[in-house]
Amino acid sequence: MRKYILSFLIASLMPFTVSAQSARNILDSTAARLSAPGGIKAQFKATQFNGTSAEGNATGTLLLRGRAYQVTTNELLTWYDGTTQWSMMRGGDEVNVTTPSEAEQAQLNPATLINIYKKGYKYTLNKSTLRGHKTFVVHLIAKNKKAYYPEIFIDVEQGTYTPLCFRAKHDGNWMRLSVLSFTTGLDLPASEFTFPAKDYPNVEVIDLR
Repeated sequence: MRKYILSFLIASLMPFTVSAQSARNILDSTAARLSAPGGIKAQFKATQFNGTSAEGNATGTLLLRGRAYQVTTNELLTWYDGTTQWSMMRGGDEVNVTTPSEAEQAQLNPATLINIYKKGYKYTLNKSTLRGHKTFVVHLIAKNKKAYYPEIFIDVEQGTYTPLCFRAKHDGNWMRLSVLSFTTGLDLPASEFTFPAKDYPNVEVIDLR
């Protein structure tokens, strides 16, 4: 399942609001954290909600370097080299090749949600606690009410600017992406982000571009 999302805000959210410029600074620092030289590795849990009811979830691993990413979950394998995306179900016999939109990328890549604030969003900042970490909670609201994600919350650990949780609203429902671990200092090769055809000799490649 590629749609992952949430139901309600963190109950402990404190009514402490700071300037939009401060919120922008935190988003800038978090975006830089996701752009660490050599790439990052994150373990995550993604959940999609219908109202306040969880419809499904997936756990997996994200490798990210610049615009490129690789996502593996219990159901789906995805590679994206910055232009082309390959997606296949685990145990499947075909891989689909596409050129994903920014909104489609955001379903799998938190860096897309982080950087979306640069394009037509206003934002405010609060403080909270999440899983024992003191956090900044950035609330983004799209200036265009027809935006794919009209509302987004990003929870960032204070001091390190490590993203801990993303919550985004689409078609009236929420998705939540919880970051369970976050590793930098890697040297991920370009081959991590393209479909390894030699490992799947019997898989049919279906070009949908």
